[in-house]
Amino acid sequence: MGKALLGGELLMSRKILIVEDSCDLREMLGTVLAARGWNPILAESGRKALDELERETPGIILMDMRMPDMNGFELAMILKKHRVYRSIPILAATAFPDHIARQRCLAAGCDDFISKPFSFAALQTSLTNLVSGERPKTIAATVLL
Repeated sequence: MGKALLGGELLMSRKILIVEDSCDLREMLGTVLAARGWNPILAESGRKALDELERETPGIILMDMRMPDMNGFELAMILKKHRVYRSIPILAATAFPDHIARQRCLAAGCDDFISKPFSFAALQTSLTNLVSGERPKTIAATVLL
C-alpha cells in the first residue's frame, strides 16, 4: 500500500469502505471523510460491501453492525476468513449500548469499536490508528461534540 501524508498524519491507505444502511449517515460519512482526504467507497449492506470488495480493496472498513440482509458480525467473520480481506482493519460502529455487544464486535473480527453517536475527531483518530498499524483491540470511548 502506498503511504501518504495528510495533515501531518501518516496514512497507509486513504481508501475506506463505509458499510452503513442509513442512507443519510452513509452519505454524510462519505462527504466528511472525503473532505478529510479519504477516498470513500459506499455500501448500504453487507452483501453490497462484498460486491464492492470484488471491485476494489480498501485500506480500512468502517462498518455498522446492525444492518438488514447481512449484519456486521456476519460480514466481519466472512472477511476475516478470506485470504485477501482478512488483513483489512475493520472499525465497528454501532449504537449497541452494552458491553457484551462490544465484545461481540471484537470477537467477530473487528479490530476496534466506536460507539454511535461519535465525534468526527474520534472517528479520524480511530481510523488513522488502524491504518497505521495500531490495532488496539480495545473499545474506543467517544463523545459527541
